[in-house]
Amino acid sequence: MAYRTASALLLASSLAAIAAPGAHAQTPPQISDDPGGEITVTARRREESAQTVPVSITAFNEEMLREKAVVSTQDLTYTTPGLNVAPQTSRDTPSIVIRGQRRATAGAAAPSVVTYFADVPLPNEGSIVPTFDVGSIQVLKGPQGTLFGRNTTGGALLLYPVAPDYDFGGYGQLTLGSYNERTFEGAVNVPLVEDRVALRLAGQIARRDGYTKNHGVGGDLDDRHNDALRGSLLLEPVDGLKNVTVFDYYKAKENGTGTILNGVYPNPAVPGGGNARNAVNAPYFDCGVAGCDIDIALAEQKANGVRDVSTSIAPRSNRTFWGIANTTTLDVGAVTFKNIFGYRRSKVDAARDMDGSYLQLNESRSNTAVEQYSNEFQIMGKLFNDRLDWIVGAFYLKSDPTGVNGGVTYAAVIPGRTFTYNENYNSATSKALFGQIGYAFGGFADGLRFNGGFRYTWDKSSGCSVAVLSTLDRIGPDDCEARGGRTGAEKSKAPTWTLGFDYKVNDDIFLYITNRRGYRAAGFNQSGLSSYFDGFETYKPEKVTDYEAGIKSSWQIGDVKGRFNIAAYTSKYSNIQRSIFPGANFDGDNDPSNDPGNLIINAAKATIKGTEFDFSITPVRGFSVTGFGAYTDAKYDEYSAPAAFVPLLGANPVNNKFSYTPKWTLGAGARYAHDLGGFAELVINANWFHSSKVWYVERPLDTNGTQKAYDTVNLKFDLNDIEGRGIDLGLFVRNLFDVTYAAAGGVVTPSITATSLVYNEPRVIGVQLRMAFGAR
Repeated sequence: MAYRTASALLLASSLAAIAAPGAHAQTPPQISDDPGGEITVTARRREESAQTVPVSITAFNEEMLREKAVVSTQDLTYTTPGLNVAPQTSRDTPSIVIRGQRRATAGAAAPSVVTYFADVPLPNEGSIVPTFDVGSIQVLKGPQGTLFGRNTTGGALLLYPVAPDYDFGGYGQLTLGSYNERTFEGAVNVPLVEDRVALRLAGQIARRDGYTKNHGVGGDLDDRHNDALRGSLLLEPVDGLKNVTVFDYYKAKENGTGTILNGVYPNPAVPGGGNARNAVNAPYFDCGVAGCDIDIALAEQKANGVRDVSTSIAPRSNRTFWGIANTTTLDVGAVTFKNIFGYRRSKVDAARDMDGSYLQLNESRSNTAVEQYSNEFQIMGKLFNDRLDWIVGAFYLKSDPTGVNGGVTYAAVIPGRTFTYNENYNSATSKALFGQIGYAFGGFADGLRFNGGFRYTWDKSSGCSVAVLSTLDRIGPDDCEARGGRTGAEKSKAPTWTLGFDYKVNDDIFLYITNRRGYRAAGFNQSGLSSYFDGFETYKPEKVTDYEAGIKSSWQIGDVKGRFNIAAYTSKYSNIQRSIFPGANFDGDNDPSNDPGNLIINAAKATIKGTEFDFSITPVRGFSVTGFGAYTDAKYDEYSAPAAFVPLLGANPVNNKFSYTPKWTLGAGARYAHDLGGFAELVINANWFHSSKVWYVERPLDTNGTQKAYDTVNLKFDLNDIEGRGIDLGLFVRNLFDVTYAAAGGVVTPSITATSLVYNEPRVIGVQLRMAFGAR
């Protein structure tokens, strides 16, 4: 209860401070032409303008996030070219996809896109961070194989909380909205010792009823019931030495994500045609009458619509995530030393109806408990009259299970059938040394700059697997091997690099070209499989080599100002790690103890090409138009999977689609700000997003796992700084036209007859009251 009490105290202190005389200066509202202004980013581990970074990057500051009503990192999908943050079966462990790169849908594979909070990499479980009191979010695209903690093939999401400073201030905010939404948040910044010690506390309490009605077992789905707390302590004991410690805590007790029955395989002739159609299971799932037939259940679901479901299991999604980030910076003249320490702990207890029907065809219960330590040490400086900047460093990460990690899938439940709880304990370590330089030429080549970086990474993945009865008899990581668990390990190492040139033609035009190598570690599936799966207890590393060229420009014609940025890239993608789901008794030995629920295999090679752009225009004071777009052409060049697995991949796998990767995404926004005679600043934001057809399953014949092109519109109206009192009043509408579309795949694997999808949030209307105090 401590975190709830702390959050409530934050809100109470905010409201009290607002009411107090003299709590804030009485200043008239100011019209802001461009809330983004000159965005500062840290894509190269140093602060610089986003317009002079040789990489495709999308960045948001605190004001932009508020005006676009971004309440979670999933909302960034609708504001960022080439990004897809898909909820899948858990909205806290999404599939984050950039330029066609995504992690395997199941298993312990390293992520292709890593989320960082306060420069600390987050584990797969708990990779979503609440966006309250967040100072900035940066989306880096393309392989991040040199400077950032973990090697990635797709990109990185960087989230930074608002940092403490030496001015007293803060805010309190109340949001009321559709589906009985009640969200309270607030923050207070307190200088403890002048110019030496400051503390910032922030908290959020979020509640909302589920918008997917459940007429079966358990409560409504897609609800919100979570609490979060952050504390940031700034210490500057002497000039040149700075230490910032951030503690964050998040707890949710919810019913989880709604998976909706979307389709069924027509007959066993379809490769991997599913578990409901065979002779043993047909009387229970393919009987031809209501109550025991998946086709009839599908017809009933279509009649009810995607906002109503009947589950056969009581759903739950209980998550607890917390962590510490500590950053120490020491400036000693021309050299800066920095150390970033991180500790993360995650615990998840979940139960899900994966087929989305009242039939007991595919249910799951799972548990995850992991901890992660990371540390990154950097030394950076400049030489030759600041023409050469350099950075060298080392990185270390270790992840271990701390409790029961495992799950049971109740696939095709018929009388007398028993199931086992498969416990899988995976540990991982990653070590790396890295360095990067940038050299600015002078003379006739003034404005030209060379960038080069190199990194070498050593990774190890190990694990223990054991099957136990599906009762409360759990073994845990400490006793897995002693209780008959099967162990295994896999190592990998690889160089990664960045090479490129950029040219600052003048203050308004910046050109760049770069070549990068990204790497994703090898891994361990599980040991003790039948001989049928020999060679697939582990999988090899995945690599991406890309080339990118871009132009970033600013311009002004009379009083009309604007920006236009465009980047084009091509990527060669090899040893692609993909999940396959063999299904029960795929090996035909009638021994369930050695059947894998899923395997990660190195399946294919591919080429991904694309273009991304964004622009902004301010034709008159107070009015601006923005837009963005991404074109992604992702194609498989060849498949190298063994013949036995081809039925799981499709009749002609090379024609498979890249899932979660629409060919086109487009967006546009309009912002209007107007001074209401000194009463307040009126700000109106309208944002439109378009996605072309999305495949949530890679097999082209599985058309049930697709979403046709869709559009969505969000609106936000704000009255800011009413009468100079620091009071803001807002009205927002998300999904204005109540468009319904699939936002992610639930279960789209061929071994399960039923396919399910996860649908978007319906239209949501709400109001926000925000009251700031102190320094603003």
